[in-house]
Amino acid sequence: MSLSAQDKKSLEEIHQLFLKLEKSSGDFSFVAATLQDLKSKIANLASSDNPDVTRLASLEKHLVGSMTLKHFVSYAIPFERLLHKNLQDDEFLVIENDKTDFAQEKLPLVFVLDNIRSAFNVGSIFRTAECLSAEKIYLCGYTPLPTQWKVEKTAMGTQEYLIWEEAPKLLECLEELKDEGYRIVALETAASATDLYEKFDSEPTAFVLGNERFGLDPEVLKVIDEVRIIPLRGRKNSLNVGVTAAVAGFEWMRQWRLK
Repeated sequence: MSLSAQDKKSLEEIHQLFLKLEKSSGDFSFVAATLQDLKSKIANLASSDNPDVTRLASLEKHLVGSMTLKHFVSYAIPFERLLHKNLQDDEFLVIENDKTDFAQEKLPLVFVLDNIRSAFNVGSIFRTAECLSAEKIYLCGYTPLPTQWKVEKTAMGTQEYLIWEEAPKLLECLEELKDEGYRIVALETAASATDLYEKFDSEPTAFVLGNERFGLDPEVLKVIDEVRIIPLRGRKNSLNVGVTAAVAGFEWMRQWRLK
């Protein structure tokens, strides 16, 4: 049974209150006025003509000030599902605060992104690079910049801690990195590629990632130092570009720390 306009409006208001309380509260410390507002709106669902909506009204009695945050979140899930909500990363509660005593040295690792189409993928790579404490990200071709709100939203502020540079011409960017002493490593599904888990040379490294559908152009592969591939066991022969960057980056860091 589809939702009426009034039911959808009521459920959206309830969903927003759940998010507000989740982000502003902790175990056994819920904002009383907001919690009461939430309980009242849930109880009012009993007047709906939609049985899927009315049955949610019974959840009101479970929302008590002494509940844990984990239990509280579990009560939000039926509302999210009825609204067909798919929460984005930046809507989830971060359990621990970011580090305030950050003093890690940057790793001699950079990411070069060429013609990446998805702002979500770019933002995801920014998060990965910052978590690795990578040196820099180069954005080539039509790769979206972190000044675009979709990238900024997915990056979740990590663009503020990373050095990044717009470099429209990929080949020129790679030549400059070579001159600076970086080993250029393409992450591609080429037949002649080296297994990602083989030993990396102990030198500064630039990982190059291409378009989600087409990969890197052949002329680019002619100037790189090596191609690495992530070994896969399933039917599909490739990973999402953001996942690829994370897997490769953390394996490189693991080896670097062992050198």
